[in-house]
Amino acid sequence: MNRVPWARRNLLAEPRRLVAGVAGVGLALMLILLIDGLWAGMRARVTVYEDSAGADLFVAQPGTRNFLGAVSVVPIESVNTVAADPDVKWAAPVRGLFSILDLHGRKVPAYLIGSEPGREGGPWDLASGRLPRSNEEAVVGAVLARRHHLAVGDPVTILGREFRIVGTAGGADTYMTSFVFVTHAATDQLLRAPGTTSYVITRTDRPDAVRARLAAQGFAVLDIDELRENDLALSTRAFEAPIRIILAVAFLAGSTVIGLTTYTSIAERRREYGIVKAMGAGWRRLTFVALGQTMMLALGGVVAGAAFFVAGRALIAWTRPQFAVVLTPTTALRAVGAALLMGIVAATVPARRLARLDPATAYRGG
Repeated sequence: MNRVPWARRNLLAEPRRLVAGVAGVGLALMLILLIDGLWAGMRARVTVYEDSAGADLFVAQPGTRNFLGAVSVVPIESVNTVAADPDVKWAAPVRGLFSILDLHGRKVPAYLIGSEPGREGGPWDLASGRLPRSNEEAVVGAVLARRHHLAVGDPVTILGREFRIVGTAGGADTYMTSFVFVTHAATDQLLRAPGTTSYVITRTDRPDAVRARLAAQGFAVLDIDELRENDLALSTRAFEAPIRIILAVAFLAGSTVIGLTTYTSIAERRREYGIVKAMGAGWRRLTFVALGQTMMLALGGVVAGAAFFVAGRALIAWTRPQFAVVLTPTTALRAVGAALLMGIVAATVPARRLARLDPATAYRGG
């Protein structure tokens, strides 16, 4: 009386219940995969500018700790000061600020980047068109363009001033907002702040030495790792606790579905189990039977969850393209581990029911 075939036969005896159980577990795993993937995508997109600008250091106003959400103002002459360091390969000014776009009568938030034509700090991946050359031209994020039906040649109003779209930038959108790129001189005019910039981004092979020398001159100098950590803490801190709660709820839901399906199957066949126990099967043998059923439901849920996840991710990409769902090997292994843990946890109640089962049940009517 092989253990696994017996558990499998009990599950297959009620195909509709089996399908419902697998689907329930699959939906719980889909939720885990989607939430985990959204969280990974959210964290990856928050720091997309720092990751893509090609700089090693960001030189800013003293006290500045972030790129997104910080207000930094330094003299434009700081570019020459930074560039004069013997270990600096290049230095370029970048102005960054949150702004509001007027699109089809709607106010849409965006993060405005001002950079000098031909220098670093502007779009890193053009999906269409070209870079801005004049102070009346702009490049917008590709997701923003798609969501609001913007194309090269269309006008866009930024802070009350009209620009003409000359290109769209791939990878220039986050879950909160999109980047819009204009010339640095255009941001000078918008803010009426000539002779200043927000940051001086720089490339160097000796970031520690350059940082120490610039800090001695009164600048705040942040490396990429520090900026990432600070921006992630600023932008995702409020979401971490709710996401953990949702993941816990999904895990409990999947465990409950597996446990109820297995428990019901065992309850309906208690006479058969009573016979087995009367024939000498111990609690360990019966526990393995319950565990076999829950683990098969869990593994079936993994397959269903993967299919649901593919469909769910496609739906999110179609309806909300600003939300990237990133499936990493770690995320996939975590979901499989969660499914196996669901199976183990869910086996507890059915196993206890079998352990307490009276062998005399086999000889009772009904």
